[in-house]
Amino acid sequence: MALEIPESLLNLEANCGIFALWMLFQHHGIEMDVSELIEATQHVEEHGTFTIALAVALKKFGFDVSFYTDPDPDIDESEHLIYQQAQACNIPMGAALAYSEIQHAIESGQMAIVSYDTLDGVGNQSLIYSIDEQEICFFDSFDPMLASVFEQQRNAEGICRQVILINDRDMQPMQSSRFS
Repeated sequence: MALEIPESLLNLEANCGIFALWMLFQHHGIEMDVSELIEATQHVEEHGTFTIALAVALKKFGFDVSFYTDPDPDIDESEHLIYQQAQACNIPMGAALAYSEIQHAIESGQMAIVSYDTLDGVGNQSLIYSIDEQEICFFDSFDPMLASVFEQQRNAEGICRQVILINDRDMQPMQSSRFS
């Protein structure tokens, strides 16, 4: 069975964060309008969306999420406001997770969205498909990435090691509704 990705998602600049959320909803059999995801994540076409904004959107859509990050020395004004929203939503926050901690979380039944630098030097957010000691696979790529390469890419200059853990075991199917 082939997955039909909406044209609006394929044609969206800096679409990685939106794609990660869209895939999570697809995984749960939930139809979600791309424009609703754009609005919910405060996506800006030139830059995409902040990882913390993905966590806030998921929380508002009913997911149980937690957010982990390195200290960010370069938080911009709009991102600062999103961190305030995350606190208001009571999203648990902690220090960046090690690769083995991400692997353990996924093996324990959680899902995860990670931020890292692609091999082309572009910041990226991806929903993890599978992970083991040697490699990690993402919903947005057909090629596995070696764990060592992933670690190198998430430690690239200008990248904060950020992870959203999603406890979706109790997730109830929902229908798309305009985000408020």
